[in-house]
Amino acid sequence: MEKVLVLGSINIDFVSFVSRYPQPGETLVSNDFGIFQGGKGANQAIALAKLDVPTLMLGKVGKDIISNFALSSLQESGVDITGISKSQKNSTGSASIWVNTQGQNSIVIYPGANGEVDEDFIIQHEKFFGGASWLLTQFEVPLKSILLALKFAKKHDLKTIMDPAPVKKMSNNDIWGLVDYLLPNEIELRELTHAENVLKGIHILKSRGVKEVIVKLGKQGAGYEDRGTLNLFPAVPVGQVVDTTGAGDCFIAGFLYGMLQQEDIAQAIQVANLTASYSIQKKGAAISFPNKSEIDWKKLE
Repeated sequence: MEKVLVLGSINIDFVSFVSRYPQPGETLVSNDFGIFQGGKGANQAIALAKLDVPTLMLGKVGKDIISNFALSSLQESGVDITGISKSQKNSTGSASIWVNTQGQNSIVIYPGANGEVDEDFIIQHEKFFGGASWLLTQFEVPLKSILLALKFAKKHDLKTIMDPAPVKKMSNNDIWGLVDYLLPNEIELRELTHAENVLKGIHILKSRGVKEVIVKLGKQGAGYEDRGTLNLFPAVPVGQVVDTTGAGDCFIAGFLYGMLQQEDIAQAIQVANLTASYSIQKKGAAISFPNKSEIDWKKLE
């Protein structure tokens, strides 16, 4: 199978499970607490590796105890970590997450070493682009580095796929013409385009140069535009939603897995919906992602 190069963030998630979100000045006692592997880049790399996709991670961690946890989690999932280096001055990135009883989450991120994934880092790691077929990235490392990585991807004939989260204000629109597949959620789509509906948002992004836009719609599933029509694919029903943290990352990995199986976009979205449905039934992000053997692929028939 073709190799995927993942450029992105590596975090550790500190997750509190609460009955409701606290008000300013209020102290709440959580119902449960966990420490999990996180960061959109690491999450997506792990989700791909669990689907048996050859995956190499590019990123940075700190010289601290939690970096060992992060690197072990990636390795144990099957991710190649030879593209990860350790910062001499910043700690490993972290996220503080609250999850309510409906499984919805609120997240605050500290970038840490992720902020050191600069243009020099990308140049030093260009050799890895030559051995891959896809580049997957997000917006949790510096924008200039992402732009350079996308240029290297095109130089080495890689297909590109991007998760535009968290949304960044951009004066330079050169980035969009380098993106083959863009997968925002509905909120990110609105922030990027200020469009009044999903279809108009997709049209705006395509006018900027993005080749294909697939929009994640949460419990409604996902959609994309085909010949002027918005095609919607409903989410796969589950018994109970426990924690939606990382569901979007799992969706992206499922979509890319579908594309690697030579599926068309519609079929790849259905693969993504099915894959993501497993992740929301357990606590945590990466730890909740399914192995390929766990998925009931007959549901796609």
